[in-house]
Amino acid sequence: MKILILNRRDILNPAGGGAEVYTHEIARGLTEKYGCEVSVFASSFPGCTREEAFDGVTYIRRGNEATVHLIGFYYAIRNRKRFDRIVDEFNGIGFLTFFLRNSVLLIYQLYREFWLREFGLFGWIPYLIEPLILSLYKRKPTITISPSTKGDLENLGFQRISVVMVGLEHPTLPEVTEKERDMTLVFLGRLKSTKRPEDALKIYSRVRQQFPGCRLWLIGRGPEEMRLKEMAKDLEGVTFFGWVQEEKKYELLRRSHILLVPGVREGFGINIVEAAAAGTPAVGYSVHGIKDAIQEAVTGYLVGAAEEAAVRTIELLSDRVKYEEMSRNCLRYAEEFDWSGRVDEFWAAICDISRE
Repeated sequence: MKILILNRRDILNPAGGGAEVYTHEIARGLTEKYGCEVSVFASSFPGCTREEAFDGVTYIRRGNEATVHLIGFYYAIRNRKRFDRIVDEFNGIGFLTFFLRNSVLLIYQLYREFWLREFGLFGWIPYLIEPLILSLYKRKPTITISPSTKGDLENLGFQRISVVMVGLEHPTLPEVTEKERDMTLVFLGRLKSTKRPEDALKIYSRVRQQFPGCRLWLIGRGPEEMRLKEMAKDLEGVTFFGWVQEEKKYELLRRSHILLVPGVREGFGINIVEAAAAGTPAVGYSVHGIKDAIQEAVTGYLVGAAEEAAVRTIELLSDRVKYEEMSRNCLRYAEEFDWSGRVDEFWAAICDISRE
């Protein structure tokens, strides 16, 4: 089977994130397990080549992030007969291939609150337009990564929805290992407003009142970095690690005690599962994507705001028996997130097009 995947960015783009990891792992798996020929069409970036093969997947790059959807639409139309399946990734906006017989929709999340958080009053325009554009796809076979997004799509009239969750790049630890001597909280994610990293600082400040030796590690870069450093200048024990390699990331997760996840909304909280694979429970806000990834009172806690997050964090750090039990639960939970199984589920979902 020849498959074309249309995405805003690709795995080798420095600005790529979880969506690009998901796309690449699925594309590579379809190539290796099912013998597919997979091409990913994405935007160009500084220093990139127009076309290259990586892990058996062909990457085609044209335009930039402002023009890639238009150019990708034209590319898909022109080459529609070359491919058996066209996977249209919808990240705030899709490639408008909803009318093609062989197209499938892949959507991680609706942006909804993101628009308002990023653009304020102007965000109401895309907030209202997004579901109207999405409704054009409602008769298509659709893949998403969480039950929360599935529910959003069902509310828009979608019926043929498959949930294919994420996998892990790193193996789960066989057992919980020794943590840092001092209580250590960690934030992992892009430092941008929709992740609310400033709330991690608020939670930490409150927890530090109870545990004066507590520390906070922030892993990631983003536009909010300088503002956060200014906010943290009077807080002791805060370390900004910036972007780190995978091995370093898992080492920091393994050594820390609790992951803080105060985001506005997620497709699926992959950072929560990554922490779980290192035996580290999470305390996160009860919003789309995060509530799908945390098993309440089993692998972490879901809360409403920063103050409640601080209270739950203090409770967990104060109860060694509960903490150790939750850490073991995390390891068992993370074992379910296997890319090989996800590839099989994705394959079944794109074959669903035969019912159209």
